[in-house]
Formats: sequence, structure tokens, C-alpha cells
Amino acid sequence: MINTTNDPSTPPTQRSIGELVQSIRDELLGVVHHEIDIAKKEITSLGIKIGIIAAMAAVLLFLLLSAWVMLLFAAATGLQALGLPPWGSFLIVAGVFILLGAIAGLVAFLVSKKLKAPETTIETAQSAVQAVQGKRRSNAVSYDDTFEELYGKQVSARTE
Repeated sequence: MINTTNDPSTPPTQRSIGELVQSIRDELLGVVHHEIDIAKKEITSLGIKIGIIAAMAAVLLFLLLSAWVMLLFAAATGLQALGLPPWGSFLIVAGVFILLGAIAGLVAFLVSKKLKAPETTIETAQSAVQAVQGKRRSNAVSYDDTFEELYGKQVSARTE
């Protein structure tokens, strides 16, 4: 007896092969759609959290920059309290920052002069390209190489 319904509660022995294939297809599509819905919900939740983190980081940076400016004014005002004219105290604070910036720039320049290309990565990439093109390096090992060619020793098949 062939069951023409696509009811999963119907025992499989009473359904035809076509009905079983259709049932598997429907269940697989249901699982895929369910997984897509779960992924959408997780990504939306993650996106909201990342947005909140980014907004709070922007507020934090703004407040820290504002506090930094206030500290600079406090330093200049402190120099004024020592008896310097206002223009002189602000000039000293600006000069200190110019000096610190010049030192940081010099360090960055010296470190950048020591940078080298990633030699191992470049060599590996070139070897991969040559392998794809069918070329061999002069020191590369092939399956066609014999043990004698590789190690310079003759090997006997006998074990002693």
C-alpha cells in the first residue's frame, strides 16, 4: 500500500521512494532555513554590541582628548604661576611637544630603515608558483630521484 501523504509520522515502510526523497528534501531545507535564521539573529545581536562598543569608545576618546587639552592648559598656567608670561608658558609647552614628536618621528624612521621583506614567505610563494607551473628548483626532491641520488648510498633490499 502506497501512502500518498507527505506526513513524517507515517511509517517509512508505507511511503514510496519519491515520498521519502521529498521528505528528506523538505527536512533538509527546513534545517538550512532554521540555521540561517539563527545566524541572522546572532549576527544582528553581535552587530548591535559592536555598535555600542564603538560608540562608547568614541565617547571615551573624546573625553580623554578633552582631559588632555585641559592638562596642557594646566601646565601652561602652572608655568605662568612661576612668573613666566602667558605666551612664554604656552610656547614652552608647545616646544616640549614638538621635541617629543621629533623624537618619536626619529625612532619611527630608524625602525623603518631596519625593515626587511619577508624572505621566507616570498621564497615559499615563488616555489609554489613554480610547482604549479611544473618547474623544479635545482635542489628540490622528486619522486623520480633514487635513494643513491639523494644520499649517495647504495641500499640493499636484504636485511642483515
